[in-house]
Amino acid sequence: MMRIRRIDLCDARLFWDVQKQLDTESKFMMLEPEERRFDFSRTIGRISRFDFLVGADVDGKFVGFLSAKRGNANRIRNTAYVVVGIIEEFQHQGIGSQLFEELERWAKEKAVKRLELTVMINNYAAIALFQKHGFTIEGVRREAMCVDGKYIDEFYMSKILD
Repeated sequence: MMRIRRIDLCDARLFWDVQKQLDTESKFMMLEPEERRFDFSRTIGRISRFDFLVGADVDGKFVGFLSAKRGNANRIRNTAYVVVGIIEEFQHQGIGSQLFEELERWAKEKAVKRLELTVMINNYAAIALFQKHGFTIEGVRREAMCVDGKYIDEFYMSKILD
């Protein structure tokens, strides 16, 4: 059974574990596997800094997450930067769509006008998910990431909420 639920401070280890697994199995996340070290207080701090953080829970195991962080300055409080990750084994099962539906409910409740994210241009599944949920490509961040010694461009994508 799958459910989407808020991640809170008592979920620190579960949240870290899903991030570490994503770092290990995917080249599309920010960190390489050896870069993430478990530090309980640091993980708690990260969780508390998000404005929105939900996890996908399948039979008691976190298999993905979606976070959003609003801008700090008044002029960008209406904008939230989004990060999403789903463990490979659980992709293409509708989990991403459910995470984005929760995000949009929260964003409307909090009067967030703009959602934005970046994605490597070769992450076709993620791009399709984002476009399915109304995100459009605004531009290209040239050679934004170095993966396995090769520079990769990223799309800058956004969604404007009504």
